[in-house]
Amino acid sequence: MAKRKRLGEVLIDAGLINDTQLSAALQSQRTWGGKLGSTLVRMGFAKEEDILKALSSQLLLPAVDFNKVKVSQRAIHSVPLRIAEKYHVIPVAVRDEQGKRELVMVMSDPTNLDSISEIEFQTGCRVRPAVATDSAISRAIDFYYRANGAVNAEPIPPGGSVGLASVSESERMELVEESRSTSGEGITLESLNAGALLKLLVRVLIRKGIITKADLTQELHRRKS
Repeated sequence: MAKRKRLGEVLIDAGLINDTQLSAALQSQRTWGGKLGSTLVRMGFAKEEDILKALSSQLLLPAVDFNKVKVSQRAIHSVPLRIAEKYHVIPVAVRDEQGKRELVMVMSDPTNLDSISEIEFQTGCRVRPAVATDSAISRAIDFYYRANGAVNAEPIPPGGSVGLASVSESERMELVEESRSTSGEGITLESLNAGALLKLLVRVLIRKGIITKADLTQELHRRKS
């Protein structure tokens, strides 16, 4: 399978920037942080609209105009605010294709495979990318997650442990439903052993966006060192 090109390579192939400009933008990004696309715009090497057109044409992805697209609340609730902000994405639709769910995800950098992998892990959906400008995605996140009252999950308490007594009634029901969907049997939380309960807690916390796969991997590496 051919390796997917990164954002800078795509923009060079499109003739939008050259190698020197890419190197300068990458150096600025390492120094000051931020996303490569917005760095290129800030340095005057490219315009947002031109980056959008290049990504759409080079990767054969639809370019999204949020003024014309109806965003599904089901899609918004499938991706926590934390993940939307971390990867600068906005979900717009959920589709059922041949028994599998697909999440149409608008991104400013669809070459970021780590973000796609993490979102697929979080949601259990296959991600179908689309593209929009950085500024349009920022406005969409503010509108659909904040102005419309979508609530991000609460963080884990200090110490990182979550006991059954601290789980709300709605979360208890979510754990029970999660367990039933896995085992196919009627079950109560009280009947679970500690290991099974921990696995269920981790799955629910990941789905709610409180922790991510990357967080778990980092913690495992920390404990081994």
